[in-house]
Amino acid sequence: MIIDAEVHLVGSGWVRGKYVMAAARAESAKYNLAHKTNITPEDYLDKYMRPFVDPTADRLVENMNQSGIDMSVIWNVDWAYAHTGEPRVTNREQNRIFADVAERHPNRFWPFFAIDPRRPDAVEQFREAIFDWGMKGLSLYPAAGFYANDPVCFPLYEKCAEWKLPVILGSGAGEAHWECSQPMYIASAAEMYPDVKFVMAHCGLESWEQALLAARLLHNVYADFSMHQWNLKMRPQRFYNWLRDMLDEAGPWKMMWASDWPSQENIIPRAEWLNAIKEPKTEVQFASEEIEIMLGKAAQAVFGIPD
Repeated sequence: MIIDAEVHLVGSGWVRGKYVMAAARAESAKYNLAHKTNITPEDYLDKYMRPFVDPTADRLVENMNQSGIDMSVIWNVDWAYAHTGEPRVTNREQNRIFADVAERHPNRFWPFFAIDPRRPDAVEQFREAIFDWGMKGLSLYPAAGFYANDPVCFPLYEKCAEWKLPVILGSGAGEAHWECSQPMYIASAAEMYPDVKFVMAHCGLESWEQALLAARLLHNVYADFSMHQWNLKMRPQRFYNWLRDMLDEAGPWKMMWASDWPSQENIIPRAEWLNAIKEPKTEVQFASEEIEIMLGKAAQAVFGIPD
């Protein structure tokens, strides 16, 4: 089974315009460097971001079928407290949409509940999502302006421990509150909650050595390496050497392939990104068993996804 360990849906009214333009500026900058173009953030938004609006995930499933992906782990980001305010479609409504998408497409999506831990009713919403909607875990995004080891997160971690659920946290800089997303704070939280599986989405990006150290030393820390498409695009041999080092030092069961759909689709299409791991074109050696683990078996073990 091939599993994309990090996928995001896109819907109209899910984020405020302030965030949309910030994302367009960042993504267009990467796109221009990768493709040697000079597209404006406004044009990038119209040409490369709006086409991914797909709240029912019908077109996403078509892409999964074409790419050879069996299942996607889907989760949202609660940006409301990150100086943007509540969007037109509230975070609670968006979580319900993610749960509904998993029901609409049976056995294709594994939905995680996303929330800012500073919301007063965060635990109550979490309970509803797990027990009433059938969601599968927790997603927190420190770039919204909090630290993973802040006591405000502890009630949610305690429920993860009680309910035996994993937590995914965005790691590494690049969006907002760069300091909050450093892997060291996630590692500190993981030390305090050894019975909870902590997944560092994006494998720490620029701070990947922190993520590697945590995955190597802490039994309950894992990583997906989405958003590293940029490294493959710009320096392919350097990327494969990096991945080899990650596997050698942390082990393949700690590393999960993921796309961060749709944000990286315009850097390297997901089917191409998948094939780069399935059939790596490099002198760096990867065992077939390691590839199978990264492409699905590790995600099954971490997230509890059945065969």
